[in-house]
Amino acid sequence: MEKKHKIGNVTAGMMVVTALIVDAVQALLTFSVFLLPLSVLITFMAATMFFLWFALSGVKYVGNDGGKKLLIALASTVAELVPVVNAIPATTAGVIGIIVQTRIEDARAQAGGKVTPRTAMASARLQKMNQARAAREDSAREGREGTQQARHTPANNTSAHNTSEAA
Repeated sequence: MEKKHKIGNVTAGMMVVTALIVDAVQALLTFSVFLLPLSVLITFMAATMFFLWFALSGVKYVGNDGGKKLLIALASTVAELVPVVNAIPATTAGVIGIIVQTRIEDARAQAGGKVTPRTAMASARLQKMNQARAAREDSAREGREGTQQARHTPANNTSAHNTSEAA
C-alpha cells in the first residue's frame, strides 16, 4: 500500500505559488525606502503563515531531520529581512527546500528506516515504476483474455444455413 506524502502535490503547488506572490510583493516594496517597514511586516506574516501551514500539514521542525527544515526556514526569513537581499525569492527557495526535505523524509520512511536521501528517492521511484508495470501487465492480461474469448465464441455460420435451405 502506497503511503501518502505529508505535503501533497496540490498543497505543495499552492505553497510555492503563495511564496512567489509574497516574494513579488517584497521585491516591489524593496524599491521604496519608505515601504521597507511594510516589507519587514510582510516577512514576519509570511514566515508565520508558512510555519503554521507546514505544521498543519504534519511537518515537524524538531526531531531527526527537523533541524534542517528549521534552519531552512530561519535562513529564508533572515534573508528576507535584509533590505536589498529581500528582492531575491528567498521565501520561495525556503518553501521549496522544506517541501523537498519533507519528501525525502517521507521516502526514507517508506523505504524502511535509515537510508541515504538518494537511496530513499530511488526507492520511491522504484515503487512508482513497479506500480506502472503492474498496471501495464493487468491491461495486457485483460487484452489477452478478451482475445481468447473472441476465439472461443462460436461464430454465426450463415453459409451453413443457406446450404440447408437449398437442399
